Amino acid sequence: MTTVITFPVQEDADELAAASGAPRPLTVHRIPVTGYAPLGAPPVKLRPRPSPQPADSEAAAAPGASEQLHWHSDPGDDARVDAIARSVTQAALEVLGGTRPLQQMVRWLDPVSFERLQLRANLVRSRNAAQNGGRVPGGTPAPAPLLLHRQVVIRCCRICPVSEGVYEASVAAAEHNRVRAAALRIELRRGLWKITALEIA
Repeated sequence: MTTVITFPVQEDADELAAASGAPRPLTVHRIPVTGYAPLGAPPVKLRPRPSPQPADSEAAAAPGASEQLHWHSDPGDDARVDAIARSVTQAALEVLGGTRPLQQMVRWLDPVSFERLQLRANLVRSRNAAQNGGRVPGGTPAPAPLLLHRQVVIRCCRICPVSEGVYEASVAAAEHNRVRAAALRIELRRGLWKITALEIA
């Protein structure tokens, strides 16, 4: 025996919904908008914004302008600069700690940065001598303590290419009982990478 299931038509479904108190389905009516609406603002047509034109056409046509806009750093230079930033930061902290001679930094630092590091190393050495008694009985300055087992560990290094042949780097290094930060500016000069700015906190 076959069972036949009949479904109510739409009118019967609406009557059943009204009798049972069930909510009715929402009905969407599309109203065409022409001109000004009586209760609202007129429709606004969105248009794409035109691309900005260069103020100086000669500057835009200058040689090298397109290369500067589409310049990308060389992965080989990125790796080299990262290694230089790590090595120079470690060496500079060892110079300040008295475990590395300052003359080894001549190759990497420009004259201004070298003089600043030399001045800071002298100040650190004088402070250490003052903390250890100043002068020995013979009248000579007390030698600064030499930490032979002082290790500087580079925690992280981030480099940022500024332009072609110019990078900026930030390095975090752990030494002794604290973590120090260093900021470097590295530039390619006559085929050699030089540190033109070095700040150690």
